[in-house]
Parts: sequence; C-alpha cells; structure tokens
Amino acid sequence: MAFPSFAMAQSQSEQDAEERSQRQATEVEAIVVTGSRIARTEFTSTQPVQIITSEQATLEGLADTTEILQSSTAANTATQINNFFTGFVTTGGPGVNTISLRGLGAQRTLVLVNGRRVGPAGVRGQVGPTDLNTIPGSQISRVEILTDGASSIYGSDAVAGVINIITRQNLDGGFAEVYASQPFEGGGEEYRISGTWGSTFDRGYISVGADYYERKALLFGDRDWFDCPQDRVYADENLTIRRDVRVGDGYKCNFTLQSIVRTQRAGGAVVTPDLRRDGDFRPNPGAVQGGGFVGCDINGWQQVAGGFANATGVGNNCSITQAPNAVRRAAYVDYPLYSDRYGSRTAISPVTRTSFSAFGGYDLTPNVELFGELLLNRRESEQRSWRQLFPTVSPFHSNNPWGGPFNGTTNTFGVGYFATPVALVNTGGEQQVDYARAVGGIRGANQFGGRTWDWELAAQFSRSDGTYGGSFFYNDRVEATAGLLAAFGEDLEGNVVTAPRPFGAANGNCDTFLLISATSCPTGGVNWFDPNFITNGVLPAEQMAFLLGYEEGTTRYDHAYIEGVISGELFNLPAGPLGAALGFQIRREEIDDQPGAEQQRNNIWGQTAAGRTTGSDTIREIFAEFEIPVIRDQPLFDNLSLNLSGRYSDYDSYGDNSTYKVGLNWQLIPQFRIRSSYGTSFRAPALYELFLANQTSFLGQAAIDPCRNWGTITGNDVLRNNCQAAGVPADYNDPGSSATITTGGGLGILDPETATAFSVGAIWTPSFIDLSIALDYYEIEVSDQVAQFGAANIISGCYNSENFPNEALCSLFVRDTNPGSTRFNQILSVNDSYVNISRQYNEGLDLNVRYNREFSFGDLQLNFRGSYILNWTTQTFGDSEDTILNGRVGSPEFVGQISARFDRGDWTAFWSADLVGETDNDPFFATPGNQTTYLGEPVFVERGTDFYQSHNVSLRRRFDTWTLQAGIRNLFDQAPPYHGTSNGSNRIGNTPLATQYDWNGRTGFVTISKTF
Repeated sequence: MAFPSFAMAQSQSEQDAEERSQRQATEVEAIVVTGSRIARTEFTSTQPVQIITSEQATLEGLADTTEILQSSTAANTATQINNFFTGFVTTGGPGVNTISLRGLGAQRTLVLVNGRRVGPAGVRGQVGPTDLNTIPGSQISRVEILTDGASSIYGSDAVAGVINIITRQNLDGGFAEVYASQPFEGGGEEYRISGTWGSTFDRGYISVGADYYERKALLFGDRDWFDCPQDRVYADENLTIRRDVRVGDGYKCNFTLQSIVRTQRAGGAVVTPDLRRDGDFRPNPGAVQGGGFVGCDINGWQQVAGGFANATGVGNNCSITQAPNAVRRAAYVDYPLYSDRYGSRTAISPVTRTSFSAFGGYDLTPNVELFGELLLNRRESEQRSWRQLFPTVSPFHSNNPWGGPFNGTTNTFGVGYFATPVALVNTGGEQQVDYARAVGGIRGANQFGGRTWDWELAAQFSRSDGTYGGSFFYNDRVEATAGLLAAFGEDLEGNVVTAPRPFGAANGNCDTFLLISATSCPTGGVNWFDPNFITNGVLPAEQMAFLLGYEEGTTRYDHAYIEGVISGELFNLPAGPLGAALGFQIRREEIDDQPGAEQQRNNIWGQTAAGRTTGSDTIREIFAEFEIPVIRDQPLFDNLSLNLSGRYSDYDSYGDNSTYKVGLNWQLIPQFRIRSSYGTSFRAPALYELFLANQTSFLGQAAIDPCRNWGTITGNDVLRNNCQAAGVPADYNDPGSSATITTGGGLGILDPETATAFSVGAIWTPSFIDLSIALDYYEIEVSDQVAQFGAANIISGCYNSENFPNEALCSLFVRDTNPGSTRFNQILSVNDSYVNISRQYNEGLDLNVRYNREFSFGDLQLNFRGSYILNWTTQTFGDSEDTILNGRVGSPEFVGQISARFDRGDWTAFWSADLVGETDNDPFFATPGNQTTYLGEPVFVERGTDFYQSHNVSLRRRFDTWTLQAGIRNLFDQAPPYHGTSNGSNRIGNTPLATQYDWNGRTGFVTISKTF
C-alpha cells in the first residue's frame, strides 16, 4: 500500500523520467523474441506473443506437448486434431497430433524448435503439418506463441502465426521426473518418466535427456457420455417434453442397423432399373413365415420396421408400401438397435512415445561457438474400432432366403430379391513413426566497423520414417462370394449380364471369375446369412481367413535446410541505433509414401484406393529485417520504432514470390504502449498437395447431381436451362451406380496461398500497481487456398454457371451421354484434385491480464487469457456467399483461461479454470429455427451447447532436492455437453467431436521430481 501512495505523490513527468532512467539502467542484455531476427534490448515485441512456461503447464497437470499447445486460447477457438479422431481421415495419418492457430489450419501454423523450422512427420500420402508427438514435453522450457503472420521472417506456413518451442539447455546437474494421471472412473491414464542431465565447462556445455510417455486408451464404454447415443427431440420449443422413441423407462439408442436389408428390383428390365428397399430383417430362430410384425417374416428371419418402406403379405409374396409412422415408431421400440460392442471402440487412441535428445556447444574461440542438437523419437499408436460390412448378395446365392429361380429368357427372377447383410466387424490400425532431427552449426560475434555483429550458419536434417498397417476385407473375395455378376439383366455396378453364370460347383457360392487375389474360395463359399455374422460380425474361421487380410504401408519424409543469418547495428540515428538482420535459406523436402499392394490395386472393400505418392521440392530464399528508431524520450513519444521485413522465395515447384511486413511500436509513456503491424504471408503447396497419387472414393448420384428432377425446380432458371441443354430429361431420377471420385496432386496447376494480416494492440502497465493488460485486435485473410472443391460443388458450379458449358468446372466430371448405355445420364466420374479455390477470413480480439501482489504472508499472481472471434468465414467460389464458422459447435466465439497462484515459502497452491463459450448451429441451417420432423411428426431439436467450464487445482511442496505435487483436473467432474446428430455437426457418442471439452472426467495427477 505504501508504494502506490508514494507514486501518486509524484508528478507524472517525474515518474516517467524515473522509469526511463530505470529502464535504461536495465537494458544490458539483448534477446531475440519470436517474430524477429533482431536482438532487442527490451522485451517489447511489435507483434503479440503469448508465453507458456513449463512450470505453468506442470501446475495445470499437463504433461503432453499436444495438450499444452492445443489448450492455449489462440488455438482453442477451433477443434484440433489429436488422439480423439479414431477412424477419421486426417492430414498426417492416424495418431497424428497437430496445432492450428485461429482454426485456419495446421498447415498454416508454423512450428519451430529453438527458432528453427520443424520437419513434418506422420504416415500415408498426406504428411504435411508438424506432428507434436515428436516433441517431448519434458524437454520444454517455455513456448512462445506469435499470433500474427510472419512469412517475411520465417517463410512459408507462418500465415496464422508461429509456435516457437524453447528447450532446456545449459544445465548444470540432473533433473528426473515421474508423472501419473488417473481418471477417477478409469481409462485414459497417462504416465511419463523423464530425465535430463547437463554440464557446463570452461569452453562449452552438454546436456542429454530421455523421455517415455504413455497414454492408455479411453473406450466408449468407459464413460456415460459416450454410451447409448441418442437423438433427443422435443414436442415444444422450450425443449422440455421428449418425443424420441423410448424403450421402457430409458430412451432408444441410435445405432448402426445390424440386419438383412432386402431389396426388390421392380420390373426387372435392363432399361428401367428400379431398386426398392422393402424391409429389414434380423435373425430370430422363432420367426415363422407370415407370423411377424407386418406379416412378411420368413422362417428364422423377422422383419423390423424403420426402413424406407414396409411390406405386407406372406413370405416372399409382399407388396411394397410406405410404412405408417406409427408402425415405424412402434418398431423402434420393439427392436432397439444398440449393441454392447459399441463400448469397445477407442474414443481416445492409445499411444506410447520414447524420446532421446542432446544439446551441446563448444567455444572454438572466445567469439566463435560450435553447436549441435539431436532428437530421436519413436511413436507407436493404434486405433480399435468396428465398421459396417454390407455386401449386396445376388438372388442366385443359395443361402439367400429370398432368392428365386432365374428366367434366362427375360433375364429376371420370378420373385427373387437382392439381400444385403449389414454387420459390424472389428477393425483397427497401427502406426510406428521413427523421427530423427539433427542440427549443427557455428555462430559467433565479431566486430565490423566498430560495431558488434552476431552471425550464425546452421544446417538441419530431419527424417520421418513411418510404417502403418491395418486389417481389411478383400474386395474381390467379397464380390466373388456375393455373386454380383451372377445376377439378372444388370448388376448393381451397371454391368450387363445376358445369362447367369453359375457359381463354381466345387466352391459352392463363389464366382471365381472375380478373384484377383486368390484362385479359389473356401468350400461352400461364404454364408453371408449366418446369424452369427449379422449379430456379432463373425463368420467361421475358414471364411474369415479368406475374406480378411492385413497389410502395411511405409512413409518417408525428409526435410533439410541450411540457413545463414547476420544481425547487428548499422549506424546511429537520432533516436538510437538502426538494427538490421540479413540472411538466406536453402531448403529441400521429399516425400515417398508406398501403400500396401492391395490398396494400390484398389482391392480393399469399402475403402479408397491409393497409389504411391513421391515427389520433392527445393526452395531458395533471402530475407532482411530492419528495426528503425524514429523518436525517443519526447512527450507522448517515449519510444517510437518501426520494423520492416521482407523475404524473397523461389520454389522449383511453382516459381517465386515475395512477402513483406511493417510493424509499429509506439510507447507513449512508460506505462502505455501501442503496437500495430501489417504484412503479407504465403503458404506454398505442401508436397502431398502437389504429388498425391490418385486416390478414389465413391458418392451416390443423389449426393452430387443437381439435375435430378430439374423440372420440379423453381426459382433457378440458370440451372433448369443448363440441365436441359445437357440433354438430361426433366424427370430424370435414376438412382444409378455411385460415381467414382478421384483425388490427386496439383503439380503444375497450384499456386501458393497468399494472406494479409493486420493487428493493433494496446498495453497498459500502470506504475501504481503490478498489473499488465494487453488487448489486441487482429484480422487475417487467406486467398487462393489450396483445397478440394468437393464433387457436389464441382457439378453444381458447372450447371449453375452463366458460362455453361464453357465453365472450367464442367471439364472436371463426365456424364454418360450414350443412349445405348446402361448408365445413360448418370455421372460416371469426378476429378476432385487439389486446386486454388477458396478464401478464409478471421478477425477477433485477444485479452491478456496479469496481476502480482506481494503480501507479508506470501505472493499472489492472477492471470487471464481470453480470445473472442468477431468474424470467421470461408468462401468456396468468388461469387458464392460466405459460410460463417464462428459460433458453431466445435468453434466457440469465446474461450478463456483464468488462474490464481499463491506462493508461500516452499509451498505453491494453484487454481485454474478453462472457459468455453456457448455454441449454436441453428443459425447455419437453411431454414433457421430448430423445428424439424421425426418419423413424420413436427418436433424441435437441440442444435447448440451451453457455456462450459472446467476447474483444476494443485498443491506443490519443494524440498532441497525433491519436489512433490498433486492435483485434480476437472475438479467438479463437468461432463462435456450433449450433442446429437440432428444438430448438424460431428459427434462422438452424445458429445461434440470437439477438443474444447474434457472427455476424461475428474482426474487426479501426481508429479514427483528430483534434482541432483
């Protein structure tokens, strides 16, 4: 209390003069902060930088690099990629952990270690962003997060910002630590054992460290919020009266159907294919013909409603009708679709990591140092899940309960039905990624023209060597045992069959003509109608061994560069010395991904094909930065400086480009400062975007063709006229076969993404209190984003163009225009490779507050960090409407962290809270308002999440050489918010697939460390 009183008694000018004097007295050591190559005499960056120390992370109970970075407010406004994403396709492959500042994409966030670019790591053909698995958390000293574009300083990828991870170095002695994290309900445990030793001597230093980290799997069955996924619907707008189907006192679990889907081909003629799903059947030994729910049961199979249509009659003699809503509702109650196997899937994938690191330096002369870094890391991860297997079995299959006699004259079956068994089968994948990174160089400080210049010449090489494997079903063996070509008239893939080709007599139900991976089938083929298969996804051992395979692929990514930098002071200006930094970088990157043989020849059922992805790029760059003092020690201009930087880049893959940045740092008085910057950034296309080998997938006609039933479309004459000009009939509605979607690299087509970034901020550090407040506004706009249009967007853009048929998008797909073809008018293929198409805009506010107070009984520190998204939009086409992203589930407009720390002697007490704003998907629906229909009934749904907060506490005690800490994360066991499929975004169980929420629940953690 005495210090503020004394300060208030002084005049403001006296205070300012005193503080300037104190500042000048302490300006003795120059440091380099992230976002600049120039050493500064005070830590007042022109750009906003957030700092996370290792001590802060330890007090919060965070031991994993991924958790430390992804929980920062600069990242938490968007869902991040980590071990939550079991079964999803991610850039970098399964098990990868990345960081995306502002949600602009991991490929637009540059990650550095000790100021140097980190090489990518991962598996499969789309390796690009830094995998945070490669950086052991125990070796982190602090993390500096630059929340501003910085391509003029660091080159490509520094669009949304830069993560600079500073490691522990220059140690004298040893440090060992054991960490354990145990959720109260079990599952998702974490363990880490690490040790570091270092020594400094007269002419150098050396330090080495080892780290072992393990995360156990968290299964769906381990937490209530994953169990029994439900779609909650309500009769009222206030969401109080539930109207979703109930089973007893509980609610129906929404789950994948396990049944036989029976499909009738009405008419049977090749020219008028008409496939109708007319019933779902489940195994029931007690079912008798005509005795079931709607009279269409057959011996051993009971019909369950809930399909697209229903049937009446006896046995196979059923007429197709739409099931009444009341009938379907009752059927949901009688035949719940939940399976206990749901709980065996991994919600958080397990991983183990082993790391070794070494740092060293040796003074060749008093002014020249030789230095080096080495990191070796192995990541072993896996995912366990299940998937649907649903072969379409022809009526000719002898085990088909609804098969019928073939009429070779008319190419039809009498009353035969296709039957599709839908079963859940176990699946999974494993990855091993070995990552090595080595840095070596020489640096020094020499006098030139009477001034000291710092210089450095360094080389870096990193290699990611990954192996990935997984189980799969042979496509040829599934089709051969399902008899797709032994059907009538036309099979489901559009192939004409003029006469039935009987299954081989020796093999039973198997058409060996279709086999490419084998020459024969199991005796009797495969009985796809085995009740154990429908119920449990298991066939007899011989049949499973025939259908199921396992193969591995390999991925290597090399990243190497050499860089030279020199920095110092050119000459003195009236306000101080003119600082400068000049440098160059030559970089080469190379990728080589080789999928397994069966994936390369497109013989994996229900999965995409992938070829070998291989390619390289060489980059040459020069850069310069200048720190210009403009005014100093004048009224309202205590210190005004200007920062200018520029970079020229030349890529073998596409050519050259340049970027620049201008920064202003204006300290009006010692207590108040304004900073602002404007600059350009860029992102060169990643190697996978350039060289990705063609990969194929499939989409149904209804999902991609805007010309279906165009005669009924009103209010869009452009679409109507173009569809008519293309020769598509006004009532065309052929379900047809799926179109083949091909994705590949864009070498020779792609240009770099470009971006502009503007920021302005104010920092207040009043002299009468130990308080710091920084408020920053930013806006980032990315143009020509490298992305995929999407098959539906390509075709829609073509037919909605005034320039049809000369619109460029029209050349990216093929429609069958041959009247004699069985696929006449259908979309056959779409080329959805990487192109420069979209725009992204993001603006928001960052607030950082820190308060310190010393008491006679201890020291208190309060911190707050918050980020608020004002506007975040994307635009696919230049004339298309913006898509709003902020406020959606997974992209909250506000996130914050607040913490309090109290130190008394050797004791430290800590509390923090993670804050996540509410979200709402309702405004992003075509017809706002949360009303929809459920089984034909008007209902209301939840499309948002409430405000979420999670509290953490810990207590630490220091001894002479030992430190003990214990704490609890999510102290009040706050469950993640409920989120249903009707709400318009991804979910896991009953929760959002969003990384802002804690899936583990209340978790205890202990850290024991010792110095020696």
